[in-house]
Amino acid sequence: MDWKKIAPWNWFREEQDRASHPPARSDTRSDPLSTLRTEMERLFDRTFSSHFPAAAGDTAPRLRPNVDISEGKKAYTVRAELPGVKLGDVSIEVEGHTLAIRAEKHRETEEEDEGYHCVERSFGMVQRVLSLPDDADPEAVDAKFKNGVLKLRIPKHAARASTSRSIEIQQG
Repeated sequence: MDWKKIAPWNWFREEQDRASHPPARSDTRSDPLSTLRTEMERLFDRTFSSHFPAAAGDTAPRLRPNVDISEGKKAYTVRAELPGVKLGDVSIEVEGHTLAIRAEKHRETEEEDEGYHCVERSFGMVQRVLSLPDDADPEAVDAKFKNGVLKLRIPKHAARASTSRSIEIQQG
């Protein structure tokens, strides 16, 4: 049995490798307070990294758009939510079997009503880095952008789709 076929593919492996989470100490299993502290730090890291831009000096964007990934017989489909982003502010880069989706959001609203004046600005950069499966064809990615949703179609290699074969056993 090919165990790789039943194990889910980790699309976010490259993104997780780039994340700057401190490694957990090996002695935390025996100390419940250390375990609690480590879990609280991870909770805060996840919460704040998803709601605030990168800190000064940190070059990697922290905001990540939500993605849906599905697999069909001939292709993978990735949908990324990019609300408020214009087509010209979206970029997709493929390097080897790593696909990076980047977008920059600019929004400004201004309201003025009977002495009340409000200006709201929202801007920032978002990024998702996906590790493509071995049977994905990174050279044939097709992208469409409509109503704030980026849809990527990533075809599978026809030759690599079936890698199982029978081996003849000879006597001797």
